[in-house]
Amino acid sequence: MSRDRGVDLLRALALAGVVLGHWLVTAPGAPDPVSGRVVTGSPLAAMPGLAPVSWLLQTLALFFLVAGWAAARGGRGPGWAARLRRLTVPVGGLGAGVVALAVALAAAGAAQGVVRTVVVLSLRPLWFLGVYLVLSLATPLMVRLDARLGPGAAVVPLGLALAGSVLAPGTAGTVGTALAAWWVPWQLGVAVARRPLGRGTCVALLAGGTAAVLVLVEVAGLPATAVGVPGAAASNLDPPSAATLALGLAQAGAAGLLLPLLRRASGATADLAVRLGRSALPVFLLHQPLFVLLWLLTLPVAPLPGLHDVPDGAGWLLARAGWVAVLVLVLVLVLARVLRPAAVRGRVPGS
Repeated sequence: MSRDRGVDLLRALALAGVVLGHWLVTAPGAPDPVSGRVVTGSPLAAMPGLAPVSWLLQTLALFFLVAGWAAARGGRGPGWAARLRRLTVPVGGLGAGVVALAVALAAAGAAQGVVRTVVVLSLRPLWFLGVYLVLSLATPLMVRLDARLGPGAAVVPLGLALAGSVLAPGTAGTVGTALAAWWVPWQLGVAVARRPLGRGTCVALLAGGTAAVLVLVEVAGLPATAVGVPGAAASNLDPPSAATLALGLAQAGAAGLLLPLLRRASGATADLAVRLGRSALPVFLLHQPLFVLLWLLTLPVAPLPGLHDVPDGAGWLLARAGWVAVLVLVLVLVLARVLRPAAVRGRVPGS
């Protein structure tokens, strides 16, 4: 399958939103000196004015849309065994590394709260890959559905997602709702892979989705933030709410409008973003473990502003922005080392 520069740039945008979102809102404190308990906070709890920013950085739907496009276009690519191996080998390596670190910390006498924080924060984002595998397996069915209904096929998972908790309450409903919710942008990605969405359709998706988010939050009373906040009674992501579905539709419309422009983008910045988009898997797998390692290795000198303290205002945000800059630099250096052997062999992991 030939590369599509515009799609690579969309993937880079989605990846940047996910990574920056995690780095900005994940705020584990220093362990309690007596109990060893670690409380993970969020600037969204202390600074509700940041809620609109969370909707800009919650780009999971865009990620799934691009994945659906790639899956539909790559039907004649590597077989399922090869695809699964390309995913499970690095994921297994990450899991083994996190477990080894947790065992070493426990053996060294680290507080249980520290060990738990290391494991949970490092591995929590991996739920995405489980959904990705299920939807990848179902892509041939989605292609046939698209052949019958066109872009309107997305109405099928949309209805299932909205009715999920009613049709199957409890854990089954939560899992089913999540799969159906992320099936919506994936199905739209399949549609875009088979034909361009009309400009009018894209504008309608963007405007209608944005308006629906505003109504659902301001009038219907859904949570004001796009992501979960520790201690909050409800979340727009667990399981994905109607507002999250609407956000995905808006992002699909924006993607359709941006794609022709992104395909013509040039220059050093665009080239760098393309490389980022083609390195999605290692970036996704490494970004949270690197944050956790930074937090862990600096615990002996804790609390450091913006890293171990409670998010409480603009000063914390400024300090956290500095740590994000450090993490970006470290991630670039790690990727340069990880990807160089693959480049020598002619293949980039996650591309």
